[in-house]
Amino acid sequence: MDSVTDMSSSLPVWDAPRASGPIVCNQVIPGSKSITNRALILAALASGPSTIQGVLRSRDTDLMADALRSLGVTIIEEAPDRYRVEPPAELTSGSVECGLAGTVMRFVPAVAAFANGPVHFDGDEQARVRPMSGILDAIRTLGVQVDNDTLPFTVASDGVPEGGVVEIDASGSSQFVSGLLLSAPRFKNGVTVKHTGDRLPSMPHIEMTVAMLQQAGIKVDVSTNQWVVHPGEILGRTWRIEPDLSNATPFLAAAAATR
Repeated sequence: MDSVTDMSSSLPVWDAPRASGPIVCNQVIPGSKSITNRALILAALASGPSTIQGVLRSRDTDLMADALRSLGVTIIEEAPDRYRVEPPAELTSGSVECGLAGTVMRFVPAVAAFANGPVHFDGDEQARVRPMSGILDAIRTLGVQVDNDTLPFTVASDGVPEGGVVEIDASGSSQFVSGLLLSAPRFKNGVTVKHTGDRLPSMPHIEMTVAMLQQAGIKVDVSTNQWVVHPGEILGRTWRIEPDLSNATPFLAAAAATR
């Protein structure tokens, strides 16, 4: 107990600032992480360059950008919140660091199916216990080789997977569905995703994915627990990332506390 007391007494004391009156400011709300990472995937798989405006900079989005760079995608930071993305003629073999980013570990494996060599995935120690079998079993069904069911794993393919119909229980995470849908247009025959579980969390995130695919020129047929993504060219375009209002919470709280 004495050692704990001694340690706490040696820590520096931080005096929280006090507002002398109501806080008034104009604040630009950061963009959505979910939309940023989806836009990065679609831009990397597109037939031509894209610009992404309003990029959220965070560990997860930086990991996504670095993951795609490791596969040969050129991502140029034209401004702190603006990227120019230039897809390569062919994705390359590489190593992907996932950190703890669920969108990286669940979206990029399907992208790796189009690489010209094996792609190795790993992440933080805590990430190695996160469920991954849903997405990995699904891409196996589509003709892609994966050597493990959790991180670390390696994805290998001939670079031109056929696609087809895949059944998946996405009760644990809607990211399993979105991860398949985002890459589906590049599969030779497209992909039909059927959810077999009792529930499907975060349906708005799947609807976001479908809407972004359609904005990129892809035909998607949606019915109950089923998505049919037709093969086609993902168009390069300008993506404008909308603000995430949940990021406004600290500023709203500060304004409310100092009224």
